Amino acid sequence: MEYRVGAVAYHPRVVTIWEAFRAWFGARGFPLDYVLYSRYPALLDGLMAGQVDVAWNTNLAYVQTVERTGGACRAIAMRDTDLGWTSHVLVPSGSPIGLDGLRGRRVGFGDSDSPQAWILPAYAMRRQGLDPDADLIAERLDIDIGKHGDTGGAEFAQLERLRAGELDASVVSDPTWQALREAGSADGLEIAWTTPPFHHCNFTALSDASHDDFRRLLLTMDEGDPQIAEPMRLEYVHRWVEADIAGYADLTEAVRQAGIAGAP
Repeated sequence: MEYRVGAVAYHPRVVTIWEAFRAWFGARGFPLDYVLYSRYPALLDGLMAGQVDVAWNTNLAYVQTVERTGGACRAIAMRDTDLGWTSHVLVPSGSPIGLDGLRGRRVGFGDSDSPQAWILPAYAMRRQGLDPDADLIAERLDIDIGKHGDTGGAEFAQLERLRAGELDASVVSDPTWQALREAGSADGLEIAWTTPPFHHCNFTALSDASHDDFRRLLLTMDEGDPQIAEPMRLEYVHRWVEADIAGYADLTEAVRQAGIAGAP
C-alpha cells in the first residue's frame, strides 16, 4: 500500500520535486505517491478526510491543523532551512530606521494569509508598540490567497511599488531578501526592522502510526546523492531534520488573536 504525501502545487517545479522523491523512496522499498492540491485549506481538508497520510504544510497550515484536531496531530520532520526564519521591513537606503521611523508611512505587506509577509510581522509590531492598522498606512496585497505566501508574488509586487515610490517601506521574508542580494537586486534598499525568528514548513500527520519508515528514510536524504540533489535544491533543503514545534509559538498566538486559527 502506498504512503500518500499531500502538497500544494504553488509552482510547476512541485511536480518535478515529488516525481523525483517518489522514485527515490520507491528505490528504497517504500512505495510513495503524492497528491497535489491547489490551496492549503484544501490540503488540510484532505488530511482530515484521510485522503493523504501526511501533509507538507506551511507553518500556518500546521497551526490550523493543531487547532482543528485539538492537538491530535504531530509535526514529524522539516527542512533545515525551515528553522529560524525572519521577516524584514525594507526601506530605500538613507530612510529612517526602526519601528518609530515607520509611523505614518506607507508600508506594503503581502497576502492576508502569509505568515511571513503579514501575520507575524503585524503581530511582532503590535508586541513592540506599533499597531499597523492605527500607526501605519498599511497596504496589504492579496495575490495568491490560499497559498500562505509560498509564491512570493505579493512580496515582489510590493517591492516594485517600493522602488516606484508608491510605498515608503515593504515587508519581505529573509529568503526573499537573500534572493535579492544574490541576484544583485538589493542595491538602494536596506533593512529598517526585523521580526523575531520563527519556523516555516513541516510534515504534519494526524497520528504517530505508520509514519516511522517515511520519517526514517526522509532523514537519510543526502544532497550529495546525484539522484536526489537537484530535487532537494528545488525544495530549498540541504537536509531533513526532526521537527521543532517551539518555533510556532508566536504564530499560534498571532492566528488566535486574528481569529483565523483552525480556519478551513
